Amino acid sequence: MPINNYLPALEQVYEFLKERPDFISQSKFEKSVEYFKTLHEGDPQEFKFEAPHNLYGKFGPNRMLSLRLAPDFDNKSNFIKWVYSQLNDQF
Repeated sequence: MPINNYLPALEQVYEFLKERPDFISQSKFEKSVEYFKTLHEGDPQEFKFEAPHNLYGKFGPNRMLSLRLAPDFDNKSNFIKWVYSQLNDQF
């Protein structure tokens, strides 16, 4: 299976979001949702959040991701590694 999102690109999106002035005031969960909204490859109207933890969008071959087991957004290393595995590992 080809890799869809390389670590440097995932880290770049993370750093880009942290630079936004309004981003710091968001909860860690909201930051995670915003991160995936930024990674979404389709039309913005196609990105959906379904409470309590499911995201629907185009993330490479994946169409649905769960934030239920997501690590703390503020722990960059763990979060980026988790995102990488969600987007690129076959189940």
